Amino acid sequence: MAEKIRYNPGKGISPVAFMFACPGQKEQQAGRVVSGMTGKNLNTLLSILSKNEDERVRALFPSEDRYDYLITNASDTVHYPALDNTSLPPKSEYSDDANLNRLYHEFDHTKIVIAFGAQAKETSKLVAYKYEMREVTPRPKFITSLPHLSLLALNQISEDVNGEHIEKGISEATYKRLEVVAKMLIENLKNLL
Repeated sequence: MAEKIRYNPGKGISPVAFMFACPGQKEQQAGRVVSGMTGKNLNTLLSILSKNEDERVRALFPSEDRYDYLITNASDTVHYPALDNTSLPPKSEYSDDANLNRLYHEFDHTKIVIAFGAQAKETSKLVAYKYEMREVTPRPKFITSLPHLSLLALNQISEDVNGEHIEKGISEATYKRLEVVAKMLIENLKNLL
């Protein structure tokens, strides 16, 4: 049977939840979601958001520690190339009704679900449909236009928040890219706040 890494319930400090694709090798080693570089990048993103000039944004992100928030994955099954030749869950796994019910219940007290990457985006749409079909109100709002926080995905961002080219290999390149993600997230939040 495939190994699973369950969600991080958080500490209830924010109505925000984060969803990624699936646990990988670093998560398997640590025994918890969003470990390794993706986790560090989430902490950096939280640091940027917690210092935002808009008080409403700061209120949603009061902590820079990712484990203070609810964090889950589109699939809770571990995947990485050395294990099963992939780092992403197949659609059949994250669209499975039992998996969608798992997420539906994880988001019980959540107002905003922030999905990072394509699999989380697709899964968000399926979970949102469950809420609609069950006519549950209030239901969480889903933000689905953000890239994954892995270096592979972040490195696709070539311009900083001022439209300046981000040079490869400079020490602050990842931070500049995370500032872009923060800006994208805040733009999405403006429609919800």
